[in-house]
Amino acid sequence: MPIETTPLHRDFGVKVTGVDLSVLDDATFEQILHAFYSHGALLFRDQDLQPAAQVALGQRFGIPSIPPRRQFNLPDHPEVSVLGNLMSPDGTPTAFFNEMGEEWHSDSAGYQNLDGATFLYCIQSPPVGGETMLCCMYTAWDDLPVERKVDMQGRKVLHSWNFHNDKVMAVSKGTPLTPEQRALHPDHWTSLVQIHPITGRKLYYLSHNLVKQIDDWDEQTSQDYSMDLVHFATTPDRVYSHSWRPGDLLVWDNRATMHSATNVASYRKHVRHMHRSYSFMGDGAAQGGRLA
Repeated sequence: MPIETTPLHRDFGVKVTGVDLSVLDDATFEQILHAFYSHGALLFRDQDLQPAAQVALGQRFGIPSIPPRRQFNLPDHPEVSVLGNLMSPDGTPTAFFNEMGEEWHSDSAGYQNLDGATFLYCIQSPPVGGETMLCCMYTAWDDLPVERKVDMQGRKVLHSWNFHNDKVMAVSKGTPLTPEQRALHPDHWTSLVQIHPITGRKLYYLSHNLVKQIDDWDEQTSQDYSMDLVHFATTPDRVYSHSWRPGDLLVWDNRATMHSATNVASYRKHVRHMHRSYSFMGDGAAQGGRLA
């Protein structure tokens, strides 16, 4: 039976209805995977997604990875990290709370292997604030002026997860990474302009908060150039802002989209409790190659 979808935004994203993600059959999953690549982001509401089921779903998409801030990973399911502002009675954070707030980025841009899919599941949401925003990088590329596209071709971006994490941890609570943990995420170069390996569509790929260098430019010039591209991709008409409710799962393609949290000040006095996981999808060979 075909899955039912309704658009989230004119450019990308659909809400999928009539699906229980904890008991997926193969035929339904194939439709979900096709929708994932076709639309870039999927919303499932009213799900009862236990950590084991979230890991199992990630395994169907690809290879689940272990998030690097391991103190916030679930002990029995380390593939799932806890996000939000939960605290233990002694004031120790039990969830990762990024105090930097709004930062447009693509998850795992600083890793050697890009985690193609991110899964974000809501357990408790504040009455106001805490939204997640997404934009479409296909549309961003398509809408660029021709002269800008020409200028971007062939440029390389140096993404650094440690460069980003150092800034985050300077204002957020958490255990600093050891030298051994930092060494697991070396800086690496990627092409600014890319072709999605499954859809065949062109996009530009960068995660501003991780951009250390573009070509041989200095840090400030690189940051200014990348932020200008972020601003272009995230004009209000290009953004989908998701207001969470418990039982929501958002799944997005990290090549086809960027995303950002909203300002943390809007919900600091209320609880936001999320489970996040990632799946490495390689070039899509395991999912049958390019879309027809």
